[in-house]
Amino acid sequence: MGKNKKTSSDQNNPSDKKFAKRAAALGANLKRFWKEPPKGRFLNLQEILRFGVSSLGMSFIANLVSIYVTVSQIPLLYNLGTRGTLHAQIMYIVASVLALIITPFYGRMIQRTKTKIGRYKPYILCLAPIVAILGAASVWSPQSLNQTQRIIYVYMLCTPTLLLWNLWYNSFNMFPGVITPNQQERADVWAPVGLVIGFAPTIMNALKGVFIKWGGGDVGAARIYAVFCAVVGIALATALIGVKERVFVTQEEEKKEKVSTIEGLKMIVKNKPLMIFTLALCLGCFKGTIDLSWEVIARVKYATNMADAAALFGGLSLVVGFAATPNMILLPWMTRKFNNRTILIFWQACNVSANLICALIGLQNFPQGSWSPYVITIIRFVSLFNALGSLQPLLLSEISDLQQAKSGYRLEGFVQTFAYQLTLVVGQLAALVPAVIQTKMGYNPYNYQVVEGSDNILSPELIKIAENYGNVALWMSAISGALMLICLLFYNLDKKKHAEVVAQLKANAVNADEIAQEQGSFSMLENVVDGTKEEKVAMSDSDTVAFEEGNSAEEVPTEETTDVVPPEQEQEQDLSKDDFDKQ
Repeated sequence: MGKNKKTSSDQNNPSDKKFAKRAAALGANLKRFWKEPPKGRFLNLQEILRFGVSSLGMSFIANLVSIYVTVSQIPLLYNLGTRGTLHAQIMYIVASVLALIITPFYGRMIQRTKTKIGRYKPYILCLAPIVAILGAASVWSPQSLNQTQRIIYVYMLCTPTLLLWNLWYNSFNMFPGVITPNQQERADVWAPVGLVIGFAPTIMNALKGVFIKWGGGDVGAARIYAVFCAVVGIALATALIGVKERVFVTQEEEKKEKVSTIEGLKMIVKNKPLMIFTLALCLGCFKGTIDLSWEVIARVKYATNMADAAALFGGLSLVVGFAATPNMILLPWMTRKFNNRTILIFWQACNVSANLICALIGLQNFPQGSWSPYVITIIRFVSLFNALGSLQPLLLSEISDLQQAKSGYRLEGFVQTFAYQLTLVVGQLAALVPAVIQTKMGYNPYNYQVVEGSDNILSPELIKIAENYGNVALWMSAISGALMLICLLFYNLDKKKHAEVVAQLKANAVNADEIAQEQGSFSMLENVVDGTKEEKVAMSDSDTVAFEEGNSAEEVPTEETTDVVPPEQEQEQDLSKDDFDKQ
């Protein structure tokens, strides 16, 4: 009798049984999700993971170019002299103008392409290795050439690299708009993918400081970085093959009616949200001025020795690099609760405030070393506290949906022309202003290069030059960001209007039934939530709302809701293109 014995109730605890059933049901649902999308969705878990892996590969390749083939890094790597920044800027402008001219024709090629793997993937997958190899070659610069030969080398190699990089990476950024017609699913999938994309540059920036200190200076670090990014990027990018494209096809597109460049421009300029967003980006073309020279500023302020400062900058870049992470994580929730304009305005207000605070303090008031690296890192974190890179593809997918509803064509090539290429050209032309200022002030990034065997201690004169230019760049960034913020107040493509756009596309698409059949029919909470007294497990209405919130207004209806509309009712349900033109 002194022994403890388990009672019958202990052995058959109802709560334990319920937990076990729920866990088993959830596991079964996840297993089903591997091959089948949830209710109202189109992407299964396999596709989502493949998209994430390919995005990481694209990020390695893209950041190889965006980190090293830049206005600030090219003069440093190639030692182009006092006019190095100006040469790099001219090269960027040439590449941007060529991309602006070529993009509409490139977009038309994509629209007319039909292959077994899709319309967009062939271009993205074919250009990825080309861009990676060109990017690595651009960084692997010959050091034995004289200055004139180095300048020629830069123009001949880096210009086509930037041109193809623009076309390729902008096409990939448009891809979230074609993998599913459900806008909330685009946000839910693209947000974690954005974290993956942001992971590559964050880690590589941290390693970059180590490479610089222990790998023979900037040039040696760049070469190691380039080879790693190219090889890993190409290998991972191939996972995109397993991601299916799902786009509504209108009657005009089915007939393969050709749209000339002039006709396409006439159609696209009527897209008011696109024009307003493009203008906002153009007004904000100076907001990244300080970012282009921040590594040099860090080498001046983070420590008395530039090699130590470069290593510290690499470590602190992990903190700054995660500035977009909270917004990426919250993006699915934010897109459910707020319109895109509200999200963009909040982010932009944070960025403007941080740059303004730093400009008001003045870089000359930050000592070398001491507390400066950590205070500056906090300010920099807030100045980069946004996820525009993740939200912009989603926003442009809505704009493309609107364009397709208005004109019968998505015209994504023209959308890229305005939202990406035109703004890039404006930004590069505007960047001539800081380039001229740098020349007038005697600011040359090459003077701040870490050299193996040197003490890497800066003279007071070089420190003062960097501080003065940094202050100018901060003010330019703050003012430009404020102008962009004001323009965003007029952006008006909200959730309600986009829901109407999707209804219009759904009603007119020749492949609406085909796409609707790809929707999932099961709920991820099926057989997980307790139900009736008879212990029949079902999903409650409140759980349905919680899980599928944001889908109902934008998702393509299931098969039960895609019945043919009687002719006498069609006019009442369908919104005409004239209605959208008025909006």
